[in-house]
Amino acid sequence: MLNEGKTKEFKTIEEQLKILKERGLIIDDEEQALHILLTTNYYRLSAYSLTLRKSNHFYDEITLDNIVELYLFDDNFRSLIMQYTSFIEIAFRTYISYHHSEKYGPLGYILNDNFDNKLLHASFLKELDREISRSDDTFIDHHRKDLNSVYPFWVAIEVTTFGVLSKLFKNLHTDERTYISKKYYKVHREYVENWLQATVLARNISAHGSRFYNRKIRSCPVKLDKKMQGRFDSMSPFAFVFAIYKLLPSNKLRLAFKKELISLFKRYPFAQEKHMGFPENWIKLLEEQTIP
Repeated sequence: MLNEGKTKEFKTIEEQLKILKERGLIIDDEEQALHILLTTNYYRLSAYSLTLRKSNHFYDEITLDNIVELYLFDDNFRSLIMQYTSFIEIAFRTYISYHHSEKYGPLGYILNDNFDNKLLHASFLKELDREISRSDDTFIDHHRKDLNSVYPFWVAIEVTTFGVLSKLFKNLHTDERTYISKKYYKVHREYVENWLQATVLARNISAHGSRFYNRKIRSCPVKLDKKMQGRFDSMSPFAFVFAIYKLLPSNKLRLAFKKELISLFKRYPFAQEKHMGFPENWIKLLEEQTIP
């Protein structure tokens, strides 16, 4: 709920720059600094300075360029998350629709007996109907006009959001979740359910331009087996990288993701791995086999 009350006074861009300088931040180009503050919310940018100051005073030799480098690192990290989570989304559309249709038929997704929770299934159908009704995709239009609006599961599932897809997987019958988890990931279904939820959350954080750097993501800790517990923070950005890495549908994509992360840290050397929760042996941890 929004409330009226006391808050900080509005500050002009010039006043914001003056505050940063008074706090010890080195500004090499004031005109460029004013442009940065004008195009990047002061509050958003200041979050990247938390590791560079004590209270409200910057450590010696910290520059605005340092803060901008962390901001750019995070922006590129979000782009990687968006890119690689899309492969997981596409794979799960296929896994779910293929195996469910194989067992229950192309329209079996309409019947609530074919899912664990009938209320969640009803919510899914309502959301699905809304997405189909506003879709202008050619394949949806074809089924709408030429096939009497009858949509087999492998067609209908293509318009669901990633969040709905994650909930749909969790609402499959236990044996189906187990089958998909064991067949494609060789782990217990509880890990896949959690990792998929974490992947969706990471995707949403990225899509909304929110911060990963120096952040704990408390709303969905990544589930780790006993071998991995305590080796890294389950609420760190690295934990979400771990979940995404494990759900990627091929070794080729996992290798590419790993290489891009290595390259990203090299491009932005001021960004420290520890502030993303990356342990020193993070590459080895990604490659270790999770206990089934």
